[in-house]
Amino acid sequence: MGEVDLHFKSSVPTFDACVALGRRFDRYVREDTVEGTLDVMDKAGVEKALVYSPHSIDFDAEEGNALLMEQIQGQSRLVPQFAVNPSYDDMEAFGATLHELGVRSVRMSPEKHRFPFRDWVVGPWLEWLASEKLPLWLDSMQFDPVDLHDTAKKFPDTRIVLSEVHYSHIGWAMPVLKGLPNLSIEISRFLIPDGVNMLIDAVGHERVLFGSRFPDSPMAPMLYSLHRSGLTDEELRAICSGNLERLLVGD
Repeated sequence: MGEVDLHFKSSVPTFDACVALGRRFDRYVREDTVEGTLDVMDKAGVEKALVYSPHSIDFDAEEGNALLMEQIQGQSRLVPQFAVNPSYDDMEAFGATLHELGVRSVRMSPEKHRFPFRDWVVGPWLEWLASEKLPLWLDSMQFDPVDLHDTAKKFPDTRIVLSEVHYSHIGWAMPVLKGLPNLSIEISRFLIPDGVNMLIDAVGHERVLFGSRFPDSPMAPMLYSLHRSGLTDEELRAICSGNLERLLVGD
């Protein structure tokens, strides 16, 4: 067996692209507080995390987004991501709130919010996101892959991050990533032997983002795997933080 570092911390700047923050309605999780989340980040060497509210997914997007802002007030290491329900929320009001608060990414959950990811529902929102250079996160358990492909292809200027892509999704995830250059992948659940190198070979390291799916999954193991996957320093830095930073500034 190889040597295992029990005190591992990331050796490069690290920005977690998938963290839920706040209480769940259906179960207890390892941690749902700001203080506890920051403590876990410190232990793993994670400098910043992109966080969303479970309440905004499971109940009400607007209310959950407001709860999130209250919870992370004054914490620059926790970067807010707002959920939106395009079949219900008002685009003008939502956009004004994002501008006021400086929020730079959006999350949709089609299955939870009971809408299809089709252009006749999300089209105006995807056009608006592209015009504002705001990236969209999509939970990969929340949509039909055919809907994703057909809709994302119609809006090539909208940056979309496939979040929590499970290893069992490889049959559709690899072809859709290869075919649509406006898609990126967050790898918290892409637990395939040499999976990150498989993705780099297919679409390049610029479209791969480190995410942990904390608190449902721990932060350190995926980082540990990335650091031992034979990546160049450029690839490791891009995946651990650079690619996410670039998306959030609209580059």
